[in-house]
Amino acid sequence: MVHYNIALVALSFIAAVIGSLMALIATRDALLRPADSRCGLVALAALCLGGVAIWSMHFIGMLAFDMDGMEMSYNWWLTAFSFYVGVGVVYVGLTIMTLGEFEVSKLILAGVLVGLGVAGMHYTGMLSMQVQADAHWNWALVIVSIGIAVAASIVALWLAVHVKHLWQMLISAVVMGVAVCGMHYTGMAAVDFVHNPALPYVESMTVSSSVFSLSIATIDTVIVVVAIAQAMSEANQRKFA
Repeated sequence: MVHYNIALVALSFIAAVIGSLMALIATRDALLRPADSRCGLVALAALCLGGVAIWSMHFIGMLAFDMDGMEMSYNWWLTAFSFYVGVGVVYVGLTIMTLGEFEVSKLILAGVLVGLGVAGMHYTGMLSMQVQADAHWNWALVIVSIGIAVAASIVALWLAVHVKHLWQMLISAVVMGVAVCGMHYTGMAAVDFVHNPALPYVESMTVSSSVFSLSIATIDTVIVVVAIAQAMSEANQRKFA
């Protein structure tokens, strides 16, 4: 029987919303700059959305996953790779969206690219899970989760270049947080782990999932604080320009 740590599930949602909000603010500020000076802010937006809102949400959500006390660990190389995938595809998508005029075809192209990348990040992260069990996949739910990832990415990229006011960003961030969590937990529901004692025994992590989650949340906080400081700096520069 699978259980979830509700506190960690809530933390994963908070990370998704806050990361989405700061990504929207950073993207708005990037669009207010000349086209040749947007790269740094686009990278910051990608770190907020791909790193905090998507990857951190995903990993905290995985740490919330409990299979009746079955020991679980992670392949840290695959986990690190999934982070770079998450941030990288969002950076590419935001770069496409902030170049030139808005076009629906460009939105769809970038959205599909980012959506498939996010799905790839999610399932790479799941492959990093080490557990003494066989994984049985519900491929219909896998396809649904990929569809959610693509749809959510298209919506997120559209919002990133269209919302301008803080209240719009707050609402949009909640919508994006729900979409990111929806994709993740649908993907988690797509797999059923069946204990197999013939497989090598898996040592449990040396620290608890709660400690890992708080460590991730601390790093997220640092990124968000940097993003807030940058947003304030941009606002001051516009005020005195």
